[in-house]
Amino acid sequence: MKLSRNLFSVALASLLLGASAFAAPTTKGTLKLFEPVTVQGKQLAPGQYTVEWNGEGPNVQLSIASGKNAVANVPARVVPSAKNATSGYSSTKQQDGSNSLTNVFFQGKTFELQIADQSATQGAQPGASGSNQ
Repeated sequence: MKLSRNLFSVALASLLLGASAFAAPTTKGTLKLFEPVTVQGKQLAPGQYTVEWNGEGPNVQLSIASGKNAVANVPARVVPSAKNATSGYSSTKQQDGSNSLTNVFFQGKTFELQIADQSATQGAQPGASGSNQ
């Protein structure tokens, strides 16, 4: 009786551990901005930020933080790409002269994060991009 209860406990514990391995992981990266950029109407100053995203499939929720303070939360899409040689970002110049953050990519990864910022599609022209070499 005791043995079957112990076996049941071990089996249950291994199932719970296995299930947590399939949960949507939160993934982090570092973003270094070399110019002011806008994300959903919020201007981010040049500097280093932590980028964290989570979700399943190609659609994720992207959080950009400066230190421990979240500065922007935006939907994004994970898009396959060639293996990135460096980490960096790209932006699009808006009609008002500001730059809107459009993509973030990380060294050694085979994907990039496309930011679903609607202002980037209105009157946009290709703009600058940065690289964290």
